[in-house]
Amino acid sequence: MAQTRRRKTKYHYRMPDLSVGYQAALNSFKKFLKELYTNGSITSEKKQILNINIIDAIGTGFESIEDIEDRFQSNEECKEFLEDLLWENKIPSSPYAPSSKVYKCRDGWYKCKNTGKEFNILTGTLFQGTKIELKIWFKLIYRMYSTKGGVASVLVADNYEITQASAWYMQQKIGYLMGLIENFHKVGGEGEIVETDEYYDGGSYKNMHYDKKLKAKKELYGNKKPLQCCVERNGNAVIRAISDTTEGTINGGILKYTKQGSTLYTDDNPSYKKLPPLYKRGSVVHSKGNYVDKDNPNIHTNNAESLWSTHKKTVEPHVHISKKHEQNYANRTVFRFNARKMTSEDATIWFLQNIQGSKITRKEIIEGRHNLRQAA
Repeated sequence: MAQTRRRKTKYHYRMPDLSVGYQAALNSFKKFLKELYTNGSITSEKKQILNINIIDAIGTGFESIEDIEDRFQSNEECKEFLEDLLWENKIPSSPYAPSSKVYKCRDGWYKCKNTGKEFNILTGTLFQGTKIELKIWFKLIYRMYSTKGGVASVLVADNYEITQASAWYMQQKIGYLMGLIENFHKVGGEGEIVETDEYYDGGSYKNMHYDKKLKAKKELYGNKKPLQCCVERNGNAVIRAISDTTEGTINGGILKYTKQGSTLYTDDNPSYKKLPPLYKRGSVVHSKGNYVDKDNPNIHTNNAESLWSTHKKTVEPHVHISKKHEQNYANRTVFRFNARKMTSEDATIWFLQNIQGSKITRKEIIEGRHNLRQAA
């Protein structure tokens, strides 16, 4: 019998319940052991249980991309895994009419009595209507978390034998859900320290084609795309793509994503001086080369700078990122940062636990409307 691996992950207050999906089987096994030691009797049915690898019976984990490849041999096995993870072997509620009675059909489908529509575990998720094997999706989710830098869609297409366009859309959908799960939540609180900073993402003019360079120079911020982050010390982060770095935009982001009562550390950007007195304040004068306050070494924005360094690695493998898709790449950075105390296995399960309600169309992705849905 394989030895159970003890999980040591601790993940703030949104720690995923990693027992979801196999708790019923675990309780059943515990009940069996109690009966075994109490009565000393073993039925033929219970004898079969002894021959089952308990990890396979109640476990949901996989420790590498190779494990995913070995474990899931078909789409049906992937769907069964998701059903166990999300529905816990119960009849699900209808996504079309939650109060409706639901009938189980064949081949993993269910029917909503009120609407007459059929659905399965993929309905309403980013996987709905996909023609790509689900285990490829699983492997890409695992890879996008575990890889230190970003993963180019060309490389994904080559590795998984799909088109580059399909790989790009998959990554955009995954990035969208990463944002829904981990980005756009308020950080900080009474007694908590939050660092905030701005960053300009984008390449230099010297690497651009002449025509594109002329066009970029006519635009606000040229080839750069401004971002703003709020990072809680030893906690979570938020990154949002912003249209400009004016006083109203910067302070509006802080008010929206930083809880009142937080201690706010910033650089010497004069816009912060116009913030209402809802936060305790501290700043360092970056314009003079000071990155840590001489009188109070606790005042700095080094965690925010570290987050930007991580984001830079995320976008480096990509040849070009348009402004309307910049938020999607920031979401990937935030997900990896906020889930940094998880193993790659746990982070993948955490992602899959949140797929319901994540359906996004190609048209919404192309037009950049998915970013508006996230920040709403």
